[in-house]
Amino acid sequence: MSEVFTEGWYRLFLRAFPAGHRAEYGDDVLGTLAGDSPRRAPSLKETAGLVTAGFAVRARRAAEGPAPWWADGVQLGLLVLALANLSYGIADRASPWWTAVSAALVVVLLRGWTLVALPLALAVAFSTGRAMLFGAEATGWAPFFGPAYHNWASLVPYGVLAAGSMILAVRGPRGLRVRPWWWLAVPAAALALTYGPGAYGEIWESARAGTEGVLLLAGVWATAVTRSPRWTLAAAVYVLPGVAASLVHPPSSIQIIGYWSVLAGLLVVMAVTSRTAAVGA
Repeated sequence: MSEVFTEGWYRLFLRAFPAGHRAEYGDDVLGTLAGDSPRRAPSLKETAGLVTAGFAVRARRAAEGPAPWWADGVQLGLLVLALANLSYGIADRASPWWTAVSAALVVVLLRGWTLVALPLALAVAFSTGRAMLFGAEATGWAPFFGPAYHNWASLVPYGVLAAGSMILAVRGPRGLRVRPWWWLAVPAAALALTYGPGAYGEIWESARAGTEGVLLLAGVWATAVTRSPRWTLAAAVYVLPGVAASLVHPPSSIQIIGYWSVLAGLLVVMAVTSRTAAVGA
């Protein structure tokens, strides 16, 4: 392999670092990599080091933002809840109205627009809870509404979404992060899995569980790197409502029980990591 290819390879993975960090230190990092390695082929070990170091810098910068850790954690947890809601709506081929409101909620949480997020979150909570509020006949209010749930336990995630949005709206958007657009890869994948030939079903469930597992493992790692509990709070906002619903209405499938057990276990590991980091600080 040529030196040009090797340099291009390292520049590609150097993008794991924030743009400002690359501009300031990128050439020095590339120079060090070229000087330490006489061979022309890129090293997988050095590549992995670039990626982990880059994301560590991003995590530390996220933890040093102007918003308090709890507000950042709530925003991130609500974003993941909203992404799950949108993905489920896509998978269930919900009405265009429901899909549009769910997508708008994701976008405003990405941008940190708390005052706009509140009415959208309330609309989502009202739609999912309308059967419990007005009776089973409210389920047929489609096509303007999305799915309706018939037990309070299943409504817990949407209540958390509304309550968390209210907390952020009262606090205001000061210092909240504008999160990257790559989060939209989650509903894009849901769209592909739903409308792709033969993709919906077990592949969808596996992709969802895998994505959640990767994000929670990333949260454990970020907690250990930053010594911040914000990742634990974000994970709790997403995981605990589902665990509570499963405890009230135990799933009939051993796979679903195992799924929620794994998510709860990862949350516990993250909480312990957060606590250990705080004690060691």
